[in-house]
Amino acid sequence: MAIYVLAHGGTLASTNSRERGNAAMSYGPKRVIFDFDNTMGIPGCDIDDGLALLFLLGHPELATVIGATTAYGNNLVDTVYANTQLMFGELGLSIPVFRGCQDASHPTSDASEYLARTVAANPGEVSIVATGSLTNLRGAQLIDPGFLHNVREIVLMGGITQTLVFDGIVMDELNFACDPVATELVLSKGRNVSVATGNNCLKAFFAAEEFERRFAPSAENPAGSYLWSKCRYWFRDMSERYHLGGFHCWDVVSAAYLVKPELFDDDVHDVAMSERALSIGYLEPAFSGVPHALVNEPVIRSEQEFVGTVYAAWERALGLLAAEV
Repeated sequence: MAIYVLAHGGTLASTNSRERGNAAMSYGPKRVIFDFDNTMGIPGCDIDDGLALLFLLGHPELATVIGATTAYGNNLVDTVYANTQLMFGELGLSIPVFRGCQDASHPTSDASEYLARTVAANPGEVSIVATGSLTNLRGAQLIDPGFLHNVREIVLMGGITQTLVFDGIVMDELNFACDPVATELVLSKGRNVSVATGNNCLKAFFAAEEFERRFAPSAENPAGSYLWSKCRYWFRDMSERYHLGGFHCWDVVSAAYLVKPELFDDDVHDVAMSERALSIGYLEPAFSGVPHALVNEPVIRSEQEFVGTVYAAWERALGLLAAEV
């Protein structure tokens, strides 16, 4: 399926996701900054940011995570920052971690300064995956007006294109809606922006039985015990809250698109840049007379292939990390 690489202010080059994946491998691993609201392991909070990181770590030939910046969203940024430091220590990761903005009213932070500084020093070379609020990216743009133009590509998880309902409960969008000003800025000024929407992430469903089979502690799989201990509570929460026999791993979709675009079909179209719509995370199709941005909303081609690829990445990441201890 032909699509257009999004290059705001420049020519749109026709390509497709499989060709782009092959090209990425030929140029070596992408240098990635992961901007996330990681709460994996905190009871009552989502686990998907941590699992998205493990997906990237499971593909070292395709991606090198050079830095992590913490965002608010799943919890307060100080909680996210402390939890991420704890997780990185437990896994023996030497990736630097920077505390992000505390809310939309305070758009500069150590994280935004790191983002601005690193991208300015490496124009066109740094990819960003962002899976929480986007205030850190807004802050980086305030520090360096060339920031969004100089990023190689940005893959976001957030936004909805229609109402999400679980067990009769309407789900609020909790990423783009956190800071609609930042969302509009990134979508309209960002270079090569792709968005894993909540609706398109529904195929990223991981059944409790299969997850437990792969990662429950056993003599044959000692590395899996870490992941099981960090994630077990979430299956219980999903069952009690929504009667789900597993969970949707929203954020892993954005990480997967960055390094394995061949798993997706691209869907590029104009989205209205309406603060009213973005304040509830709604990505409204553009209509005449309103500002708009060209956005890619990739769609998972095969649920079975996607889930199998993600499991393999998690298992590989745990194996690599265990070998380094």
